[in-house]
Amino acid sequence: MDVTPSQLPHREFYNILINAVAPRPIAWVSTLSISGRHNLAPFSFFNAVCAKPPLLAFAPGMRAPHKSETAADEDEGHPGVHVKDTLRNIRETREFVINVVTYELAEAMNLTSGEYDASIDEFELAKIASASSHVVRPQRVAESPVSFECKLYQILDFNPAAEGGSLVIGEIVSVHIDERHLKEGWLDRNSLDLIGRMGGMQYTRTKERFEMVRPKVE
Repeated sequence: MDVTPSQLPHREFYNILINAVAPRPIAWVSTLSISGRHNLAPFSFFNAVCAKPPLLAFAPGMRAPHKSETAADEDEGHPGVHVKDTLRNIRETREFVINVVTYELAEAMNLTSGEYDASIDEFELAKIASASSHVVRPQRVAESPVSFECKLYQILDFNPAAEGGSLVIGEIVSVHIDERHLKEGWLDRNSLDLIGRMGGMQYTRTKERFEMVRPKVE
């Protein structure tokens, strides 16, 4: 079977994409609106993209409008398109925190994935403890073992008029690591019970692992 993305309905191709490109790490992104409202939301189109400069990227899509929203809330230049609160906050403040998600935090993370009104503080909604960041203004998730404080590096917009979404690239300016996950001064990857997103409602844990040695080429 061969398929051409342009010849498939969006939903059908999206299902192929999220089922085949998996597991995907989860960016639990905390932001602060220009008026000081806290926001917390997860995104699974996420990964590290560069170590020097240190860059992380995630891709928030467009969303259906809330009942309380008006034309004033639409993405500038693209009537009828509504951006996620996370993206709007980053455009306005140019700061955010990416918190990694453990199995222990899975239920709380899932609760913050709802399409809530911008007035809702997801930290309070999901009863998530927050902690002050070192450099940026948005709060980090206190129980996340690793939190990356980021300054906005670049936003790439993909056909927003057709709900194409955007790619947010952030430069890491500070990293908080829970000392319980340090071993001899290094982050202990084996202690991180992280989760990844599969297709549909499925997730996976990173506890089951295997090792492979890369070949040496003379």
